[in-house]
Amino acid sequence: MMAPASRRGASEAEGLRRLRVAERRRLSRLLHDEAGPALCAAGLAAEMLRGTIPEPTREQQELLGRLERALDAAVETVRLLSQEASPDLAARRGVAGALETLARAFGAGLRIEGAPPDLPAEGAAALCELVRDALLAAGGGEAEITLSAGCARMRAAGLADAGVLAALEAAARAAGLRFLSQASPEAVIIEIHPGGTR
Repeated sequence: MMAPASRRGASEAEGLRRLRVAERRRLSRLLHDEAGPALCAAGLAAEMLRGTIPEPTREQQELLGRLERALDAAVETVRLLSQEASPDLAARRGVAGALETLARAFGAGLRIEGAPPDLPAEGAAALCELVRDALLAAGGGEAEITLSAGCARMRAAGLADAGVLAALEAAARAAGLRFLSQASPEAVIIEIHPGGTR
């Protein structure tokens, strides 16, 4: 039987997780429903502006071209951020697709070695959330994600905080996943396994 302090800690952790999910859902919705369409409208306005100039000078063409390229890049960035922030990423894209999105969003490498681990929806979401959190904790350091049938493995240069590793391990345990970490002078390697198997 769980002690009252342990139950309270687990309840607080679950409440905090639900708050994080709600925050990510809100950010994803704002990016997708407001920022994305606003940028697309600005791109259309730039195209319409181009059409109102009967004989644009070379300088005007260059400026409009730069504006259109900048808007296209901003739309793509907002699209990627909207996907990355979505708490439903694993359900929408599957584990491999979700990890591809996270790798692109954080500039990490990704290597897929066979089919991803067979996980129920909750386990897949938890695995992707753990990888996202580890990438956030790495703070833009060099990271490489490897996905195989047995586990998801991540090597990150900026992930040496013992408190963060303990929080990641606790979150994995709460989701029924096994979490292993190994530190070296160059990087920390974490592994996330389904169902306590290795």
